Amino acid sequence: MSGLVKRILLISAEKKYGSYLTSLLRDQIDYEFEIDQIYSLEKALGELHSGDYDSAILDFNAVEDCVNAAERICSASSYLPVVVISPNQNKYIPDAYKKGAQQVINKSNLDAYSLTHSILSAIDRKEIENAIRSRDEILKAVNSAAEIFLTQPNWETYLEEVLAALGKATESDRVYLFRNVLDSADKPIALLQSEWVAENVAVKKTASVEDGIDYEKEGFQRWKLLMEKGQVIHGDVDGLPAGEQALLMKLGVKSFVYMPIFIDHTWWGFIGFDQCTQRGKWLEVEVEALKTAAKILGAAISRQATEEKLTYLATHDYLTDLPNRLLFEDRFHQAIARSLRSGNKFAIISIDMDKFKLVNDSYGHQTGDEVLIEVGRRLTNTIRGTDTCARIGGDEFAVIAEEIHNKSDVIRVMEKICQAMQPDIEIEARILQVSASMGASIFPQHGENMESLLKAADKALYLIKGSTTRFKIYSDEQISWLND
Repeated sequence: MSGLVKRILLISAEKKYGSYLTSLLRDQIDYEFEIDQIYSLEKALGELHSGDYDSAILDFNAVEDCVNAAERICSASSYLPVVVISPNQNKYIPDAYKKGAQQVINKSNLDAYSLTHSILSAIDRKEIENAIRSRDEILKAVNSAAEIFLTQPNWETYLEEVLAALGKATESDRVYLFRNVLDSADKPIALLQSEWVAENVAVKKTASVEDGIDYEKEGFQRWKLLMEKGQVIHGDVDGLPAGEQALLMKLGVKSFVYMPIFIDHTWWGFIGFDQCTQRGKWLEVEVEALKTAAKILGAAISRQATEEKLTYLATHDYLTDLPNRLLFEDRFHQAIARSLRSGNKFAIISIDMDKFKLVNDSYGHQTGDEVLIEVGRRLTNTIRGTDTCARIGGDEFAVIAEEIHNKSDVIRVMEKICQAMQPDIEIEARILQVSASMGASIFPQHGENMESLLKAADKALYLIKGSTTRFKIYSDEQISWLND
């Protein structure tokens, strides 16, 4: 006996009927048939996924029983071809086809040829039906994903819903999205971004999945190279090289598809489809449809990245990466809202570099830009995480210092800024000394809008500009709490 092995699930109450069918099929040249007989339909329904069967054969005394059995088998496993052995020809046979059977053969005319032909025809017909159905289901899910990804600004909130739709369409047990990042050693790892798991499927995870999959350490270096080239990886875990099986087996995966996602021609990560309860056959139409899903997802991520980049450019200073005046104003309104809720005050500190024009005139604007970048870095490192520092023009900076209780709190913030400015700045072997003058105002005593508070802070600043004093708070003798 030689040829491809076809595993058949026989459901029949007739004793040793499986042995009889096996004897009929024994001499086939191109195929070897392995028949497992189960005597009750209920037990067979529980065995459908455990045996990885190529087809099911139903043998009941009444065709009506076969019709009902075919309906239940097809409902439990939509991918399994069904052959009905009919005890006679009657009116129920068309119903067997309507309920999902691919072939019906007369028991009285059963021989090796008709049985072999019926099994193989059922398998071929079911493959075509599965391909059409699967393609339609996946394309439906892909179209839904496209509508969400390309029209919804907050499409990430729908991501699990999209993964669920794709998972159900492909009859996967788990669908997940991984993004490539660099670890502390600048090695690429895949971080889990989102995941969907089918109901009644026990999730198996490892530290590698939770903490990030190291392609090289986990034996997926070959996969990394293939996906970087845009190639899809799919198949059975059993067919992989031994080194690539370990992690997937720990996760309970039997068959899989891993689809690379690209952003502007750069490999961003991948979307994965795992089948754990059964070993599926990934059809070409399925793979092609999932390629479309990956491209749509990549387009959505790219659009989001572009929008985030444009938003960042619109709200940040091009040179220092500090918030610009637009973002500073937004943060100011947020500070007002927090102040009104908490009852705490906040200060606006206006900062102006001393003799900065001399730096530009003596060493050029490139050196001046380097000084501003370093000043911005020092300010960022000095202020608290709850505060905001912005470059609002030229060599002018501003700070929103929140949760201020009295004049001393503001002075402490400005003292820290003065200390941060003291170390020399070295640029291309030049040692430069920098300093800044500061003026501060306090909400709501010195104003209730940004222009008023900035004007008061600037007035305090210019009162001490050019003197040895480095900072001053705008004063109003009628506000008693400003006085020590």
